[in-house]
Amino acid sequence: MKGRRSSSDSSSSSKTKKPQYSKFTQQELSACKPILTPGYVIGIFIIVGVIFIPVGIISLFASENVVEIVDRYDEGCIPPNYSDDMLAYIQNSDTNKTCTRSLKATKLMKSPVYIYYQLDNFYQNHRRYVKSRNDKQLWSKKHEDDTKNCAPEATSNGLSIVPCGLIAWSLFNDSYGFSIKNKMVKVSKKNIAWESDKKNKFGSDVYPKNFQNGVLIGGGKLNSSIPNKSCSLLDCM
Repeated sequence: MKGRRSSSDSSSSSKTKKPQYSKFTQQELSACKPILTPGYVIGIFIIVGVIFIPVGIISLFASENVVEIVDRYDEGCIPPNYSDDMLAYIQNSDTNKTCTRSLKATKLMKSPVYIYYQLDNFYQNHRRYVKSRNDKQLWSKKHEDDTKNCAPEATSNGLSIVPCGLIAWSLFNDSYGFSIKNKMVKVSKKNIAWESDKKNKFGSDVYPKNFQNGVLIGGGKLNSSIPNKSCSLLDCM
């Protein structure tokens, strides 16, 4: 019996999970522990400052050379008789909404000149607004009746809306024209959409259908003869 016990004890000891000794397993590797003395810290800040101060000066100089003109036209273009009810002016299809504004550049604006529009109190990151779209519908014609998550702009007169959802419904539809000394300036609307979006999100067989045909019009209309993939949303108006 004693012989059997000794053999079992030796077998259990040979199968131990104890790792072999090394400085790595025992965490005995040499380590660098610098002492941050005042002189050492001051030296680091001086080196960082010498490197980044010229970068800051160059960035400041570049930003000072940017010419930006901001013009708010929503109040100035409203006729006096509609000043108390701007929404009625926008919804009235009989009113002339052409407005001429004069902009003066204080410095020479080198090409290319970019044009942006700004909307206040329009929250595009609202959860309901962000979810109100259907990527499958935008990608393939066979999913044009798939209007899941597109409420409240999912159907109109019993038919599916393509593209559906609040994002497409609220398409900004103000148009611009620019002239210098009575000479029209051409504004290019090409390449304003992400190339990855046009390749991976919009199908070539998806055409606008039953769009902006409801009672309440949210924005601009799309050309039903042009697929979504062939143009950006602004080019299809």
